[in-house]
Amino acid sequence: MSLLLRGTMINFLRLVFRSLFTRLAAVMFCAVIGINVITYSLYVGLEFGHETTINRSLMEYARSMANAIGVPPDIAVARQLAEERIMRITVDGSTSFVVGETQRRFPDRFLKPRFAVDGMEVSSLHGFYRVKVPVAPDVSITFDLFPTAEENAALHTYGIISLVGTCLIMFALYLAVRYLLRPVGWLTKGAAAVRDGELGSRVPEKSSGELRELSETFNQMAARLESLIDGHQKLLLGVSHELRTPLTRLKLRLAMLGEAVNIDPICKDIRQMETMIAILLDAARMRHDTMTLNLESVDMADLLSDAATLYGDSPPGVRFVSPGIPVVATVDRLRMEVLISNLIDNAIKYSARESAPVELLLSHTDEGVEFSVSDQGIGIPDDALEHLFEPFYRVDESRTPRTGGYGLGLYMCQAIAEAHGVVIKVESRLGVGTTMRVVIPG
Repeated sequence: MSLLLRGTMINFLRLVFRSLFTRLAAVMFCAVIGINVITYSLYVGLEFGHETTINRSLMEYARSMANAIGVPPDIAVARQLAEERIMRITVDGSTSFVVGETQRRFPDRFLKPRFAVDGMEVSSLHGFYRVKVPVAPDVSITFDLFPTAEENAALHTYGIISLVGTCLIMFALYLAVRYLLRPVGWLTKGAAAVRDGELGSRVPEKSSGELRELSETFNQMAARLESLIDGHQKLLLGVSHELRTPLTRLKLRLAMLGEAVNIDPICKDIRQMETMIAILLDAARMRHDTMTLNLESVDMADLLSDAATLYGDSPPGVRFVSPGIPVVATVDRLRMEVLISNLIDNAIKYSARESAPVELLLSHTDEGVEFSVSDQGIGIPDDALEHLFEPFYRVDESRTPRTGGYGLGLYMCQAIAEAHGVVIKVESRLGVGTTMRVVIPG
């Protein structure tokens, strides 16, 4: 379970970090940080290294206290000055001592030099100030000033407000960018819908500028694609229908020739043409929603068992692994029998006679009823998988007697599957075999 959760989290993080919106948010975050760094650098450049009012006032104040302590330094005066203010006084030289605030930590390591003149040095960090005053050769007095409680509270409040404000600005910018880039999400969903066969899908054209032009171009492309495919289906339906009439006339004329002429080869060709036309008409009608399915509750175990028996004597044979219980699905029995027969026929054609039998599996899954047809045949190349269900497409273009056919079997299977709202999944490896999985929604 922990490995599954870990894998889910890794996939989620990959998805998040690959997202365009996440990358834009990262760019905005870097921009905000960059602006803050530049602003702070400009502030530091102004306050540090220049003779500003506060720097001059600090040095004059420290000089006056150093004069009051005197040379040699008077520890009593130093202690009195330290008690009057939140301050620590350190004297270095022949007489050394430290008086005043000695309990609180002073950020010695992180102090930044602000200004230096005539041997005097001023450093500071977030309300902490240090002024070093030379009063005699080898004698110096250092004044460390601590921030008051009010200053600390104000500094913490400023930090919190700055952090919250930065987060709110970034979140607002993220929402604004996400709103402006809504067409990207619409286009992604629209492209996925067209990919899945929903050619009537269109995206809203509510944006402006280049994104609106992109949405309009996508809709025009989808409309053009829908028109082309619709025209293709209508042409296929029309041509298939019109071819039946001359074929019928040709059969009648052949029948009138009598037995004097051997018409068997011609009749065989005519039957093949009639079969192709019937397949094309059925497929076109199902894809064109002009054929009504006779849906009923069917025990898929019976259908697969009958198909296994029908093809049992065709090398390498068929083996059906029965689940032992009825597995009922709502389908058109006749159409589903055609789909199963075509898949088995295809598996047998591309399997060696001495290979393992074609295997039929049936089970219940979360998605519905699933059955598969697996062979240990020659397999299908990767570049052929996307064309597998196209009409007249054949992986083996030699059209040998053993693998003969019209290239319409899988095309018909796909039409039947789409009419049922069913998905056919193909898994294949060259030299290993092919598995066709059919998932019928429950």
